[in-house]
Amino acid sequence: MNITPIILCAPDFLSVLKAVFPDNQVFPFTTRVDDCQEQIAALDNQNNRTVWLLYQAMDNHLQNLTVKDHINLSSGNPLTGPADLSKGPRFPDMSSVYEDQNDPDGVIVVLGDDSSLEKFEESWALVSGGVWEAIALKHRGYDIRAWLITDLGKWISHKSKLN
Repeated sequence: MNITPIILCAPDFLSVLKAVFPDNQVFPFTTRVDDCQEQIAALDNQNNRTVWLLYQAMDNHLQNLTVKDHINLSSGNPLTGPADLSKGPRFPDMSSVYEDQNDPDGVIVVLGDDSSLEKFEESWALVSGGVWEAIALKHRGYDIRAWLITDLGKWISHKSKLN
């Protein structure tokens, strides 16, 4: 039996993705760290370890891009609080969170803002959510694929057959 990926997405994408991919579990990104912790913990009792994250571009990117990394400049982190080492290490390796990290056309998504990003030389994009979910999922050993979405319809047309 082929297991379809869990999809976590920007809230604006939720209704469309649920309609297009009715066999998938589709959840919106959370706006509170506590909610993120609960949402990811609720996934623990299933065998599915593959997740797709669909970040929403906050600025004018011209195309959908693979996400190769993230920067968390927010004041939140889903790994705070008592450590449950049965769920993952206290300090998980965040050097390779996403499956397509070596994509030369990929982008780094940023949650939060900092004026020093203007000097950052790699391609980056500001997002409103999803980074906490990526951190929590990586901590628990999920395989994560992610995209920065500017055109949801175009992304769906390329992903109409889930594998």
